Amino acid sequence: MSSKIKIQISNASLSDLDALHELERDAFTDGNSASREAFEYRLTEFPQWFFKAVYNDRIIGFINGSPSDKQFITDDLFLSGASFNDDAENFLVFGLVVHRDFRGLGIASSLMRNALSVSKERGKKRATLTCEKSLIPFYEQFGFNNCGVSESVVGGIQYFDMEITLSD
Repeated sequence: MSSKIKIQISNASLSDLDALHELERDAFTDGNSASREAFEYRLTEFPQWFFKAVYNDRIIGFINGSPSDKQFITDDLFLSGASFNDDAENFLVFGLVVHRDFRGLGIASSLMRNALSVSKERGKKRATLTCEKSLIPFYEQFGFNNCGVSESVVGGIQYFDMEITLSD
């Protein structure tokens, strides 16, 4: 499904930091949002893995992550300064956020398809993420498999590891 409104998906940059972090804080009002410093680090060190959705010159969503030698996300990867390896075979999705006024329009799906396509083009063999139980069906529609309870416990929430194979 493509987005029901005309959006542009492109790489985010450091100049987008404030708008992106505001979206993150609005989406995770329970205090589980990534820090501004973590976003600044990601946008500085691996902006090629940070994609934004823009509608009428406004950032309304994003997806970000990084290549890693780790198969699944661990809590240390969410911190600024966490190492990444651009040559690694795995792409770990750190976050997928859409502004509340634009949810249900297919924007998250468009962002996910874009990130998976770019990951495959760049030679990644698999993509993984963590999600709350209620989001498992959303990610399964892209071909992600539930691999069980995650080691990640950010915010004291139970997360599940999800994985999709990207290679043919």
